[in-house]
Amino acid sequence: MNSFSRRRFLKLGSQTIAGAGLALGANPLRSLAYGAETTQVASGGYRALVCIYLDGGCDGFSLMPPADISGQQAFAEARGNLAIGSNQIIDLGGNSTLGLHENAASLQPLFDQGRLAMIANVGTLIQPTSVGQYNDNSVPLPAQLFSHSDQSIQWQQLQGRKVTSTGWGAKAAQYLDSFQEKDYLTSISLAGSNYWQTGTSRRPFTITKDGVLRYQGMDDQSNWELPRVEAFQRVLNQQRTHVMSQAYSELQQQAIMSTSQLGATLEQSAGLFNDVPEDNELAQNLAMVARLIEAQGTLGMQRQIFYVRMGGFDVHDDQITRQPNLFAQLAQGLKYFQDKLDTLGHADSVTTFTASDFGRSLLSNGNGTDHGWGNHLMAMGGAVDGGKVYGELPLLDTQGPNSVHHGRIVPSLSATQYAASLLEWLGLDSNQVNDVLPTLANFNPSSNPRFML
Repeated sequence: MNSFSRRRFLKLGSQTIAGAGLALGANPLRSLAYGAETTQVASGGYRALVCIYLDGGCDGFSLMPPADISGQQAFAEARGNLAIGSNQIIDLGGNSTLGLHENAASLQPLFDQGRLAMIANVGTLIQPTSVGQYNDNSVPLPAQLFSHSDQSIQWQQLQGRKVTSTGWGAKAAQYLDSFQEKDYLTSISLAGSNYWQTGTSRRPFTITKDGVLRYQGMDDQSNWELPRVEAFQRVLNQQRTHVMSQAYSELQQQAIMSTSQLGATLEQSAGLFNDVPEDNELAQNLAMVARLIEAQGTLGMQRQIFYVRMGGFDVHDDQITRQPNLFAQLAQGLKYFQDKLDTLGHADSVTTFTASDFGRSLLSNGNGTDHGWGNHLMAMGGAVDGGKVYGELPLLDTQGPNSVHHGRIVPSLSATQYAASLLEWLGLDSNQVNDVLPTLANFNPSSNPRFML
């Protein structure tokens, strides 16, 4: 192969791997051998985690506001002109200490059925931290608190104070790979590259709400592009003596085959998803996740993790208009997804959970809220011990015992503890969970939220 052909080969190859969504890692040889280094997770039928990342800092305190009158009054006084009226809060009854924003009403049946749990005041922590310790700076704190980019990385990596090269999803996936017939489908993203699923030698398989990403300019049904397809295939089929060149060629061929096979498999269930809400992108992305889960038997998958992103939650302005619409979209998307899993018979084998950069400050800036810290989150699925609120509820008062400057609430539950409960359900043993989440040992196990059955 002359130098021109090699350059064209590498350029087209990089485009096609990106287009196909197949990313076995930054180091092909290391990635191809990675499965041999993993420890097998205990079996027990198919299970999947679905992360709904609410990008920008979702206001969980407004999505799941206080249910009691005194709590509502304190929150309303703190928020001032942005306060949620008591008539906008759905009372979930029973002993629930939290309610739901009226625009999230479609989630109420899931809570009532015990398939939706609320996890209170979660945030990035290195170790248990009180307001006094925060003010004195006497304990290690997550780097660059209240910064979008830094806290997004902190949430998705959970490897301690410093930024690393590996997310906790990617570390968990290494224990799941040996389970699978197609280990490149262990970790799938509907939002491209992300820190949660990215590691030193792995990235997620990327797909869109419309299906697999096709090779750019490589449509074998097009008379114009067919000669290019045939030429590229001839290049791939050439014998090579250099080990890296051969590995790269094999990676390309695997991408072509995998993309084609997955596309054909997904087509088989397309008719089951004609009811996706057209104006809800979250629901559309989750419909594709449901199609992938429906195909898990055909694909030979036992454990999977999925990443879905919903943006728009950084409501520094126009919060009164924007936030209710976001809550409605979120609730509709989650309810659609759970209903679809019920219909397909996968309700008990899939757990969906929310995560976000941070919560919002209690104080209004006049037209919106600024970056906070602690946040209310939720987990959903047939294996969730729902209809309950887990963790300690903070007093949403700027002068209260949980508040620091600008009405930011100090978390009482670490994101690490939240993640640990999810990974234990997924099948990782205690040693594996501690490896994935190295700061977990800093927290008392008795305080971990046990919201999974």
